[in-house]
Amino acid sequence: MEYAEHLAFRLGLPAEDIIRAEVGDASLLIHFGGLYAGTMAGLCKAVRKLPPEALLAAVSVGLADPSKPENAAKIDADILRAVPEEMQNRLRIFRLRGRMDYPGLSTKHRAMMWMLCRWIGRKTEKSDEDQAILDTYGSVIDLMDFSSLDPIAAFAATYR
Repeated sequence: MEYAEHLAFRLGLPAEDIIRAEVGDASLLIHFGGLYAGTMAGLCKAVRKLPPEALLAAVSVGLADPSKPENAAKIDADILRAVPEEMQNRLRIFRLRGRMDYPGLSTKHRAMMWMLCRWIGRKTEKSDEDQAILDTYGSVIDLMDFSSLDPIAAFAATYR
């Protein structure tokens, strides 16, 4: 939510949880979502709330380095799976790096990450994202960079 709040402040717009958000007749919806097991949090809800002619900027936040083409392609494919084909021409994807605070996770989420790491550890071929999860397991990692919001702010400025 930090990225969303920071961008909202820069643009002078509200940052709202997609569940409670009233988008009305907005021309652009910017949705930030963490990546979890190939799914972007809240994206399906954002797609359902998108006004008929509005654009959707899907901003993924994860640990994998999106500057690597194979990671960007995986992120894009995961997002495209959640967006109906007839809406994909109104979709713009942005990819940001986030943070992970394992000690701050709930018991349930720590257990889920433990199981995920065990599953990844058994894979014969690991993606960069898989390796990042294993390398950072149990620690705090902060890869957030607020300057990475610049292209999103510039894109949003064209629709105000």
